[in-house]
Amino acid sequence: MDLKENCTYVMHNFKVLKNNGQYRVCDHQFKLVFIGVTVVRECVLGDIPFRKYRFAGFADVVDDQFERGLLVDVIGVVEEVVFRQVSGKGRRVVFKLKDLSQQLLSCTLWDDYCLQFLKFLDDYEGDDPIIVLLSHCRIKEAQGSYPASINNSFKASKLIINQPVMELQEFNERYFLYVLWSTQLSGSIQLSSKESFFGKTEAKTIADINTISEEIVCVTVGTITRIVLDNHSWCYIACIQCHKKSDAEMGPFTCACGKYNKEAVLRYRLEVMINQGNESTKFLLWDRECSELIGQSADAVNKLKIEDGDVDLNASPQSLDKLLGHELAFKIKVQPKFRNSAVLKCSADSSLINVVMDMLADAEQSLSVTADHDPLLGLPLTPTKRKTFQDCDDEAGTSQISHAQLSSNKLKKHVGI
Repeated sequence: MDLKENCTYVMHNFKVLKNNGQYRVCDHQFKLVFIGVTVVRECVLGDIPFRKYRFAGFADVVDDQFERGLLVDVIGVVEEVVFRQVSGKGRRVVFKLKDLSQQLLSCTLWDDYCLQFLKFLDDYEGDDPIIVLLSHCRIKEAQGSYPASINNSFKASKLIINQPVMELQEFNERYFLYVLWSTQLSGSIQLSSKESFFGKTEAKTIADINTISEEIVCVTVGTITRIVLDNHSWCYIACIQCHKKSDAEMGPFTCACGKYNKEAVLRYRLEVMINQGNESTKFLLWDRECSELIGQSADAVNKLKIEDGDVDLNASPQSLDKLLGHELAFKIKVQPKFRNSAVLKCSADSSLINVVMDMLADAEQSLSVTADHDPLLGLPLTPTKRKTFQDCDDEAGTSQISHAQLSSNKLKKHVGI
């Protein structure tokens, strides 16, 4: 017999096995397995509640705070369609979903799910937001510079778009209230932005970060003091659609994603030294953060460099010095195997910086054994010096402190004006 959703059944003659498959639809330790003599009959059992969706928080997914292999449900507003391929094998569409905290999450739909989504887009003529509910989806872990994302399961997922379903209606009402509320605010950081920045992460000092041996996501505060020059250029050639690195020259090229690029686009990739008290370490800044801090795109900086007579793409432009001296709150992914930490978000907002300061102070207080007489040390500003990759490795290698020393690396709060 065909099982129907929201119907109840009595089941006989089945196996009970451990629920330890690669992908699991629930977190129960056991699962029921059909065998040749299994008998199933429909039966009205009113005490069994309907299925409730387990919506994953976008910030938790991005911050790597999820159980591996457990299928989750997501709901959000379609922010942007990034890529689509409907011909040949591997039909897929990639788009960005946004939740109520304004956190973005990349979503990929394959085959029939892709066609269902694109058909809705083609037929849709309304002005209301497009709200998507995707059940039993897989979480794809972050890889290098590519953040975590989600995609549908092969056949287990259900895709619901702008349908009169209770969960979608509730989300739509809350989203409408959020939009109404946010339009009435000005000049202040919204609580949702702070929640999105911190998520469930802990604050770590630079000294802690230098001793971490496994990948984690955390927040900290520090000052950009040096630009690290190594075998990498300050930028890379990227596809205008998928933003992946291309080995093509500056002329036209076709990316592996199928997008024809009439001209190359440059994106930032920079390693910088971050100082906190007497400690320092390397952070990896990507295009979004560099563009915001410098105030110019990588393409614009390169054009100015060429106008000044410097045509060597790998030569570091003077505009990068605008990064130096910025004191920021950072949300990072510590990557010991790459000997750096990738910046997920950063902010110069004093209220965010002070929150991280408080978190660091609490952590120091719990470890300190000499807190009664330690002086307060502020963060240093800008020795505008560039160092080689090897120099910075030597410096970071000596950046370890004891618990007693940790109490003397206290940070100075920002005072709002």
